Amino acid sequence: MKRLKMTRLMMLALVLTPLTSMAASPLAFNFSCASIGGVNSDGKGNVWIDGAKATVKTVNENFWEAKSGKNTVSISRKDDGNPDVSWTGPDRKHGICLPEDNIDFSPTKASPQTGPSFSCSAVEKGSMEEIVCQNPSLSAMDLKLNGMYKQALVKSKNDPMLKAEQRGWIKGRNECWKEQDKPACISREYTQRMTELQNKWHVK
Repeated sequence: MKRLKMTRLMMLALVLTPLTSMAASPLAFNFSCASIGGVNSDGKGNVWIDGAKATVKTVNENFWEAKSGKNTVSISRKDDGNPDVSWTGPDRKHGICLPEDNIDFSPTKASPQTGPSFSCSAVEKGSMEEIVCQNPSLSAMDLKLNGMYKQALVKSKNDPMLKAEQRGWIKGRNECWKEQDKPACISREYTQRMTELQNKWHVK
């Protein structure tokens, strides 16, 4: 009889284990939430509210609550796969959070992206962005750098200095128009920036 009970318990554990391991985490995102500051998720279950590590509660596979101090952030996964974030604070204050990154998790874009991280339809003719769009190798480097930069943003708690550095890097990359071999110059700029982010923020 005891052996039968033990067998049933083991079978129940085997059934429940995959279910718990499948509990999804909020997607990686960087949102701005008015008076409570930025809300950042690393996509691995960690959420920061205005730079402070929050306590995350999983309500279901598409809804989470993150709390830090007197602020609560509600995170949900919309039907198109993108995150929806709102906040509530003391004195019944509340509001909607706005994304700081142009990241789209829609199923239609779930397939591997072949272009760069930005839209090639809006680039200026003769610009360094156009060269990136026309070169598969540079496009791949742009995607990789963009991913590393997003990781660094999360690790830095949305550090304004990091954002300023990235804007400065873009200006530096665009200076490659002065070089005779522009693609080679752009490639060097991407490689250098990725190395900087790896060394400073330990991103991959």
